[in-house]
Amino acid sequence: MTHTEQHRDVGELYAWDVFADGGAGGVTDDRDAARAHVREGLTAAPPGTRGRVRRVTLCPLGRSVYLDLGLVAEARRDAASDTVTWHDA
Repeated sequence: MTHTEQHRDVGELYAWDVFADGGAGGVTDDRDAARAHVREGLTAAPPGTRGRVRRVTLCPLGRSVYLDLGLVAEARRDAASDTVTWHDA
């Protein structure tokens, strides 16, 4: 059996990251959940902190890594308004 035959379709996956001291990150199959995780992380982070959501897939060679398929959205906690602002890719 080849790696291709062993590979199963996992659907769309989204990696999310919040870039702050003690920041958070993860992977989910729900785009809205990924955005919610970033929003929650940024709400608790200092102004100026940023986060992002990327579309990813599992490595087809069976390695325990994700391949980055591109940016979905970026967010930043705005210092002036103290709100989370989003920029879709």
